[in-house]
Amino acid sequence: MEDDAIFVQIPSYRDPELPKTLVELYARASRPSRLRTVVAWQHDDDERLDRTVRRLPGIELIDVPASESQGCNWARRQCQERWAGEPFTLLLDSHHRFALGWDDLLLGMHAQLRQADVDKPLLTAYLPAYHPKSDPQGRQQEPYEIHALGREEQILTRLVGRPIRDWRTLTAPIPASFLSLHFVFAAGAFNREITADPAVYFSGDEVMTGLRAFLAGYDLYHPHRLVGWHCYDRGTRAAHWDDHPGWHRLHRRSLAMMRDLYRTSAPGFGQARTVADYEAHIGMSLVADGNGVADGNGDGC
Repeated sequence: MEDDAIFVQIPSYRDPELPKTLVELYARASRPSRLRTVVAWQHDDDERLDRTVRRLPGIELIDVPASESQGCNWARRQCQERWAGEPFTLLLDSHHRFALGWDDLLLGMHAQLRQADVDKPLLTAYLPAYHPKSDPQGRQQEPYEIHALGREEQILTRLVGRPIRDWRTLTAPIPASFLSLHFVFAAGAFNREITADPAVYFSGDEVMTGLRAFLAGYDLYHPHRLVGWHCYDRGTRAAHWDDHPGWHRLHRRSLAMMRDLYRTSAPGFGQARTVADYEAHIGMSLVADGNGVADGNGDGC
């Protein structure tokens, strides 16, 4: 195994963008041979992946009928369990485009942070948007950072991306408050330390994963250079909740679980830091009930 091998993991649910994402993942990499990619391919009976995709080096498919899927974090867990000790890992969605040499860019930024004595750097972002119908025209050209956006039942669940100001003047990644599950780059051990929780259905999973990473000693950073693009238009693909009417029950169970975890210092999570430390880091409470750090402007939180 190469000492800079990257384990790429992609949960994909009935997404016509998956083939283009995989082709460009490899075509735009500086060294495709360093990649091993596992896809939780959740699909209908009439969906196919052509030979071009199946012949990409290092592709592994977890073949799952869409009707048997248990949600995105269940699918992420399926991917994580295929990690084979690669030194680095990249978590993506199935609707992406990539900057030329994205792998060298990420490895370089990670090394730069390690050289600056960051013990466990984690690069994450809401990548700027692309639109499948017009691509490559219309791609936004600035790297993004993540801000808090809103709550559900007082629990911080919604985040938003905004362009990084004066990013061209930056010489290193910038500290981040939150994590995006459509783009995480970290040491491969992340797959052992921060396993996706299938009990968390969807909303709030990014906030909770960012918290868990922080508690386990990871320091979150946003890339200061453009590494790729993400499709935010859900009209281009099916969502799990479109096909699974019981999702409301799973969603409410997730919110209740997050509320309990945040109020009890998240037992079972890594304990390099505390929940209160994370709330101080982001400048607001995870549950807006008057306990812990008071919310700042919070963009509507």
